[in-house]
Amino acid sequence: MKEFQPASRLRDVQKSAIRQFFDRAPSGSVNMGLGEPDLPTAAIIREAARRAIEEGKNGYTPHAGLPELRECVAAQYPQFKSPDSEVIITAGSQEALYLALMTIVDEGDEVLLPDPGFIAYRTITRMAGGRPVFYRLPNSSGFAFDLDEFRRHVTHRTKLVVCTSPSNPTGRALAQEDLIAMAEALRDTGAYAISDEIYRELFYTPDRPASISEFFPQTIILGGLSKSMSMTGWRLGWMCGDAAVVRSALVLHGYVTTCASAISQKAALPAWTDEGERARDTMRRIFRERRDYLLSALPREAGLSAVAPEGAFYTMVDVRAHGSSEQVAEAMLRHRVITVPGSAFGEEGRGFLRVSFCGEIPVLSEGVQRMKAALDGLGK
Repeated sequence: MKEFQPASRLRDVQKSAIRQFFDRAPSGSVNMGLGEPDLPTAAIIREAARRAIEEGKNGYTPHAGLPELRECVAAQYPQFKSPDSEVIITAGSQEALYLALMTIVDEGDEVLLPDPGFIAYRTITRMAGGRPVFYRLPNSSGFAFDLDEFRRHVTHRTKLVVCTSPSNPTGRALAQEDLIAMAEALRDTGAYAISDEIYRELFYTPDRPASISEFFPQTIILGGLSKSMSMTGWRLGWMCGDAAVVRSALVLHGYVTTCASAISQKAALPAWTDEGERARDTMRRIFRERRDYLLSALPREAGLSAVAPEGAFYTMVDVRAHGSSEQVAEAMLRHRVITVPGSAFGEEGRGFLRVSFCGEIPVLSEGVQRMKAALDGLGK
């Protein structure tokens, strides 16, 4: 029998480095790698899910999602006038990313991606037949946005630009002036922007980070409740924006998913109540305390400097004095602490580790001690 070969679009696709490190971790490892909140899903969400299950009316919803849930999503963005035609509820923000790239990108199109940036951006771009092009967020400036660097890579071949704020992996948020400048650089190019806002509600600045959609009309927004409401396994996200793009994406969504889970959709509705907002506030406070602890413990206990994130629950830790990011991450794994080499996210991540603070402070403390032991072992 002839040996199976996957379709050509999948032959170079491998499991992400994040999952590879997690899957190889020894028993008892401290997980500072995966980006998954350890906090329980808010009680108001769980109670709504219980009611939905007991009511028993959980067949298919409309392909685009429950109308009342689409209205909640659209209300976050005053530029949207028609939730019926501008919002799709998806099976997590990752499906929304897949829909957006597959809908907009054609064979040979250039897609401008952040470096470092989420691993799935380049992988799905290639699946869609596009060509990834990268704009650097230089590690020399703490992964801040560099307008000149961005402008250099915007050309007549640019079909789509991905903007992530706050960022995975760096936790950096783009300032309003950065977004305005980015929008100005894209004006009259005919390009679309994707604004990945899955971490937008997890912020440590006085105000929620701005969205490029406020300044650039051709923006497709991706979001969800996985991170901000600790609902990763509920698979509840959304895609919203230009009605023509959404209409085409909805056809693909219907074939790929049919609809997001009816129970998850009904459970999500209380996220837009006052109690839901209080749950978000609590999560922000807890993650800010963990962030502040880790930023002080890493230099004090392990002699490592880290980038101060304005959002999300990651920091980039500088390990260049100890070897490559891959070598150091492997050493960490031998000492039973999971991190992710920054090189997995792009060239600018080389020499750094992405470290997550999705754990209670005693867990983070133990993780830092193991990191120190790993570094001491490298020095011998």
